[in-house]
Amino acid sequence: MTMRKPTTIEFIGTPNSGKTESINFLVKELAKMNLKVELKQEDAEIVPTYIPKKTWERNLWIAQGQVKSLIEAKFSTADVILFDRGYFDALFWANFLVTQGVCSKEDSEMLKTFLYGLDSKYSFKPDFLFVVDVSNEVSIKRRCSEATYSESEILVFSNNPFLDSYREELNKFCSAIDVPYFVLDTTNISIAEMHEIVLNKVKDILNQA
Repeated sequence: MTMRKPTTIEFIGTPNSGKTESINFLVKELAKMNLKVELKQEDAEIVPTYIPKKTWERNLWIAQGQVKSLIEAKFSTADVILFDRGYFDALFWANFLVTQGVCSKEDSEMLKTFLYGLDSKYSFKPDFLFVVDVSNEVSIKRRCSEATYSESEILVFSNNPFLDSYREELNKFCSAIDVPYFVLDTTNISIAEMHEIVLNKVKDILNQA
C-alpha cells in the first residue's frame, strides 16, 4: 500500500531571525484549517549541557536527532510536517563548521555523504525551504534580551564576525540547493507582518501540492 506523503517544510536561517516564532504560529493556524500538523523541533535546544558548544561532536549529536525526525516523517499521517531545522540545516552546518575551524573537511564530507546517501534512498529533502534572515543588529538585540540564553551563548552566536560569516555561507549554500525556497528578512517587519507573510506562503505551497 502506498502511503500519502505529507507536505514537508523546513525552516533555517540566521540566529534569532524568527524561525521558531513563525513555526509555532503556523502550527496553530494550520490546525484551524483542519489540517493535521506535526512539528519537528530544533534538536540544538536539547543538547546535553556537558557537550561543549561549537564542537563537531555537538553538531553530530544534533544531526542524529535531525535524521531521527526525518525517519519519523516517512511514517507520519500528518498533512503537514514543519521542521525547525532539518535535512538542509544539517548539510549547511557540515559546511559552515569547516569555515569556522571546528571540524576537518574529512569530517564534513563524511557527514554530508551519509546525508546524501539517506536522501538518495529515502527522499529526505523537504518539499519547501524557508530561509529566515535578520540584520546583525536585530539578531544581537533579540538574543541579548532573552533570558533563556547564557552569557557564553551570547558571546559565541551574537557577534558581527560570526553572523557575517554565517550569512555569507548560508547565501552560498542556498544558491546550490535543488528545492524551492523563500527568503524572508524580518529586520524591518512586525511579528504580525511576519506571520501574515509566512502563512500566505504556506497556503500557496499547499495549494500547489
